[in-house]
Amino acid sequence: MNMKKLQNKIVLKGLLRFLLASFFCLVLMIFWVVFHDKARVSNDLIFGLCFLLILAMIFGDYGIKVSEIMKNQVKFHGGEDCKKLGVKIGLVGSIPSYVGVIALFLSKIQLIKAPLWLYALFNVYFYPIFDLFLIGSKYQTVNEHNVLILSSIPMYSFIVLLILPLIMPIGCQIGYSIGYNNIDIKSKLFYKNKKNV
Repeated sequence: MNMKKLQNKIVLKGLLRFLLASFFCLVLMIFWVVFHDKARVSNDLIFGLCFLLILAMIFGDYGIKVSEIMKNQVKFHGGEDCKKLGVKIGLVGSIPSYVGVIALFLSKIQLIKAPLWLYALFNVYFYPIFDLFLIGSKYQTVNEHNVLILSSIPMYSFIVLLILPLIMPIGCQIGYSIGYNNIDIKSKLFYKNKKNV
């Protein structure tokens, strides 16, 4: 298989990591919902951090696995050096997140009518952090349910919502660089103070 096709295939498979991260975070979301009303801010912070770590680890792990394939292609098959492939994988994996953010923003400025669940569907791993910005937002009652008025979402929250998906390319590139450059994390963490014998 030619190097460009292999890279494209690997990058597109990064989208599957979006689904994997969404699945794990949906399972944890059950616990987030249970504790949501008891301690909202601390609950959002704790679960938000856990979700971000899950996302970074899933993309980082994929970066490490892919780096072995690409390193072998370069070493044994004369492929071109591709040290920034992790960034490409992470950026493609973050496309669904940005679709949700754009839909939410267009709903806030009332250009389209997109429900909040559309953002949540594509950004389940960021939802606890996003919930922090909804504390002062306005709600209306529709059929005995409180529904968020999307125009009341603070504008500054969109800066954070645009930055958060960058965890995917950063995590993936860190994992990819570790594998591609044969960095032994274990020895760096646990044996850094010991001298070579």
